[in-house]
Amino acid sequence: MALDVSQEAKAELSRLSGVLKASCHGSFCTPQSYHMTLAFLGEITQDEADTLRDVLEGELEGHEPFNLTLCRLGYFAQPESATVFCSTAKEPRLDQLAALTYRAAWDCGIDFDAKKFRAHITLGRRIDTRGTRLDAIEVSPVSFSVSGVTLYKSTLHPTGPVYETLAFEPFT
Repeated sequence: MALDVSQEAKAELSRLSGVLKASCHGSFCTPQSYHMTLAFLGEITQDEADTLRDVLEGELEGHEPFNLTLCRLGYFAQPESATVFCSTAKEPRLDQLAALTYRAAWDCGIDFDAKKFRAHITLGRRIDTRGTRLDAIEVSPVSFSVSGVTLYKSTLHPTGPVYETLAFEPFT
């Protein structure tokens, strides 16, 4: 389950990837794959996806759209093989939405990665960031609207994951 990113935000994320590519080596994501994961589900059946969509439809009732703003670069893991990401400014409604998606998956009996939610949009994996100060790269504070949750299917390919939208559940 994830949040879609606007074309304007994707353009800024792509620009940031270009800056990183000039000094870092690794596997960078394509702009069409940029999204913010709320809960990583792994393999689920079509029946589980349908049930989850139905649960989300009810859970998202009464939620209002809100904005997220790109703010800074960071990384997970070790600098020589990092997952590089762009984070967003703190937004309490985002944390509430992530908790809601965890609860929905739990209520449906779906196994998911229950790591603490950390808002980020992945720019690349296995990136060697040694010698690059990520905090010195200026991120334009581009905002994008969040108006629902997308259920994606990811298929791994040698060139990286390919994402297919299975469902979009809007706030109602």
